[in-house]
Parts: sequence; C-alpha cells; structure tokens
Amino acid sequence: MGILSVSAHRSGTGKTSLIAALITQMAADGRRVAYYKPFSTSPSNDADVSFISETILAGPVSSPVPDSLPLPQSGSGNPLITESQAQAIRQSLSEIQSAADVVLIEAPDSLSPSGDSWSLPSDLADVLESQSLLMFPYSNGLDSQTVLNTVEPYSNRLAGVIINGVTSYRKRDVENGLIAQLRCAGKTVFGAVPEDRIMISVTVQQIADQLGGRWVQDPVNTEACIDKLLLGGNIMDSGETYYGRYANQAVIVRAERPDIQMASLMEHTKCLVLTGGEDPTEYVKAEAMQRDVPLISVTGGTLNTVESLSG
Repeated sequence: MGILSVSAHRSGTGKTSLIAALITQMAADGRRVAYYKPFSTSPSNDADVSFISETILAGPVSSPVPDSLPLPQSGSGNPLITESQAQAIRQSLSEIQSAADVVLIEAPDSLSPSGDSWSLPSDLADVLESQSLLMFPYSNGLDSQTVLNTVEPYSNRLAGVIINGVTSYRKRDVENGLIAQLRCAGKTVFGAVPEDRIMISVTVQQIADQLGGRWVQDPVNTEACIDKLLLGGNIMDSGETYYGRYANQAVIVRAERPDIQMASLMEHTKCLVLTGGEDPTEYVKAEAMQRDVPLISVTGGTLNTVESLSG
C-alpha cells in the first residue's frame, strides 16, 4: 500500500483537481484509492473534501474520508503538529489504508494562509512517512531556485515536481529552461500541465452574483461557463472579427450602446453585462432572447465592473 502526499506551492494551484484526476485514473486501472485531507481551514464543511468524497469517490465500495483537523497557525512558536494531532492523523490513516492500494493525501500548501513559508507540509510527510508530490503554478517569475528552495525540506521524501498551468506559447521555454534546470539539479519533474482555461472558468450565475446584477429578462443558460471577458467598445475591426475570436465569452458593454451590443451577440457570447443600470433597447432584448443570451444589468460603470470581476 502506497501513500502519496500532494502539496502545492500556494493556494489555487490545482492540487485538488490533480488528486481528482489521479483517483479517476487509478480507479480506471482497477486500483483501490482512498483520500484524506488531514488539515483544513474549515474542517466541518471543506469544499475540497465534499467534492472528492461526493463526486469522485461516490460509490458503495469507496473508503470513507476521515475528518480533518483545523489548520495550525503559523508563527505561534509551538510545533505545527502536536503529538496528539500526529497520533490522530496516524489513526485516521490506519482506518482507511487497509482497504486501499493507494492513499492520496491532500497536504497543506508550502505557503501558509498569511503567505509565509512554513514546514507544515514536510512535517506532515514525516508523520505519515509518505512520499510527496509538489505542484507549482506557472508564471513568468517562477524560476528553478524558487522550486529548489521549496522542495529542500522534503529531502528523500520528495517524489517529484509538477508545473501546472503552462500557457501554450511558453511550453517550449518551460521545458528547455525551468524543467531542464531542475533535472540537472537532480530533481524528478513529472512534467508540465498545459493551461486549460475551462478549469478556471466561472458560470454566468456566478458573474451575476459577484456583481449583484439584475436579470433584464428571464435568465437562461445561467450555468454556462465563461473563461474570457471582452470589453465592448469602438473597434477598428468588424464585430465578427473582434467578438468571434473566443468561445465561452462574456461581453461587458455600456447599456446605452445598442450598436455594440448587437455586434457582440454572436455564437460564442454566453452573456452580456450591461453597465450603467439602464435597460437595453427592445430589439437588443429580442435578439438576446432569440439567441438564448442572458442579459445582466449592473449599476456600476464599466471600469468598476471589470475590477470587480478581476478580483
């Protein structure tokens, strides 16, 4: 029975998604997989635990997911994992490992919630006596020294590294630069996961909720995914050229610009966000209804709307 601890450099890197993919693939290969998240900022209603246990591990033969402990506070001066917590973690592990070929541990991130480096993920690997897989989110500023400094505390417990979210235009640079440097330093790099914008998308309903928007008409397709935001404005290109570039887009446009709204009501536009608080013209409403494109009215200006969605 193997134990693999999966950690990430910081929150939002894609750790839970990776674990879900590993569980799915291992289960398809006929292996019994258990899951455990020892620490959580919200032990009683952790969204990651609910997703894995209710969606990925759903089934009569799945191992139950143990309860999580509250995430320790960094900088307290005390051991991050007390002896009683270590015993509780080992006990929870023993209860699920007998019925599993592999146990996947969702470990804390290398950076604490306050943004400081801490030893909690490597300490947990020692408690569990597990190998550790570390995931790093790709950015232009990610260099090999940052990765090497982060993985150093794991010593011989490091199974390897994954770079996540690499954009298509940077794939070769990452392979020939960052990954090559890490391998020259003796580290195992399992590879670079390409960026998939649908994985970081939001729904039309989530956009409306975030903005406190008002539905101009009866809402439709509110669960459609949005992974691109376009500003509607005066452009030199034709509407088809500008608004026809991306699938799954939302267009943010002033409510008093029906010309721009009509140009943007294309196949790939999933919703219009109308700024300024006014209703659009009747023919814009009719065109949107015919195309099943929901209209969201917000009182704020275009700049404030963009800033709210960017946060």
